[in-house]
Amino acid sequence: MTESPRYNPTAHANICLLLEGTYPYVRGGVSTWVKQLIEGMPDLTFSIIFLGAKEGEYEAPAYPIPDNVVHIELRYLLKNTGGMDEKPPMMSRLKNMGKRKDSGRFDLNSQLHTTLAHGEKVLAEEVVEGFTGLLAGSKSISEEELHFSKDSWETIRDKYTDAPAGLDFNHFFWSVRGMHSPLFTIGDVVDEAPAADVYHSVSTGYAGFLGAMLHSKTGKPYIISEHGIYTKERELDIAQVEWIPEELDPFKVGLNEEMSYLRGVWIRFFNSLGRMSYSAAAEVFTLYNGNRKRQIADGCPESKLTIIPNGVNIDVMKAARRPDDAEIPPVLGLIGRVVPIKDIKNFIRAMRVVKEALPNAQGWLIGPQDEDEDYFEECQLLVDSLDLRNTVKFLGFQKPTDMFPKLGLNVLTSVSEGQPLTTLEGYAAGIPAVATNVGSCSELVFGATDEDKELGASGAIVPISNPSLFAEAAVELLTNREKWCKARDAAIKRVETYYDDRDMIRRYHDVYDKYLQAAVAENRKAS
Repeated sequence: MTESPRYNPTAHANICLLLEGTYPYVRGGVSTWVKQLIEGMPDLTFSIIFLGAKEGEYEAPAYPIPDNVVHIELRYLLKNTGGMDEKPPMMSRLKNMGKRKDSGRFDLNSQLHTTLAHGEKVLAEEVVEGFTGLLAGSKSISEEELHFSKDSWETIRDKYTDAPAGLDFNHFFWSVRGMHSPLFTIGDVVDEAPAADVYHSVSTGYAGFLGAMLHSKTGKPYIISEHGIYTKERELDIAQVEWIPEELDPFKVGLNEEMSYLRGVWIRFFNSLGRMSYSAAAEVFTLYNGNRKRQIADGCPESKLTIIPNGVNIDVMKAARRPDDAEIPPVLGLIGRVVPIKDIKNFIRAMRVVKEALPNAQGWLIGPQDEDEDYFEECQLLVDSLDLRNTVKFLGFQKPTDMFPKLGLNVLTSVSEGQPLTTLEGYAAGIPAVATNVGSCSELVFGATDEDKELGASGAIVPISNPSLFAEAAVELLTNREKWCKARDAAIKRVETYYDDRDMIRRYHDVYDKYLQAAVAENRKAS
């Protein structure tokens, strides 16, 4: 753990936010949402447990920390423990560790994993309690035991016998170890977490599992908000990773005919974390109905789900609007991180087509470039290879209010989204959108309800990974002033009617109040 600028483990907060790779150290839509939530509730106190990847990647907060944040701690899920090139534990060290008298904990561990693999979609809280006992407290399994005990070795070996014949053991071993090591960090957090009245994770995954364990240990209320669906995003990530070689792992599973056995193991692992998170949460909040359907399919009880859409500060963004008679700049702005899930390469290829129709067009990439340096370099090389150096610009992070007056279109080429805040911010600034058909983008452009649809289209929706259709839609809007103005008017009306952040903050404040007042009543009763 690295101490943060506001590390105070003895602090007591109304709300403890459990955040994986977002606020306050990483910029992005979810981080902006967390910032809105905290700053919109100055009457409540917050603590933050930030789960990051590796130590050294988060040097300083990307946002100023509000006064009502009383504690921040950084925890790292990945440790430098070797990797595929390191050999499995030497038998001499295993012998030194030996079998412990309480090795029945590993039997319980196996039973719980069997339940995860073959149990009902919605798991009983007793399963979460079982894992809490294994990972936190005085009788928990230590990470040293996971790595070097005979019990652990035998457990992994037994699980290996269930895998398809011929699967490389080295890859299997490191997959199991890679999955489980972060859970010991989470167990440490549970042991040491500061007191809070309510725990709130802004995803499932490791942060959601942390919330489930904290609820199990403390009995305090636990809620979840999901923007993108964590399990879906991890499926996309795992499908692209290079550390599971297909040629050494040719066994396919039912999830996808192109998916290897080990990739399937990882996906089932994240699905299991999600199901445990859902089972422990009192309520789960989502952004739109498409997310809601996926969460139900992933094991969330329908009765726990409530839709609370995103919202933006209309007054702030309104200041970025251009006069009605202003020229439409031939500039396409993509506000987002330069990472594969945003499919920046699709945008770059689309700009090649846009340039043929509009030689003076510009494509601006506005957002952090350091999250995936290899991908950023690949995008730069693509720009060079397509001779777009004077057309596509990497601008890094910029204030949206400074950028919107210079844009003709606010665009998005992602392969996965929830309900993008940047699209809503663009609407409030009077900028139509061209977006891929992911997440709630279609609802944002065409409307979510019959009444909403009557406002008209606020831009265009195109298929993912189709630069030609993307470019065609963009050029049509940029060259047809009447259509562009109708889209602008629909965008402004839609965001002002349905996506004001004051509504979002009020609804979450009501949720917090419900649990805080119940806690006060319980304390009075106890005293």
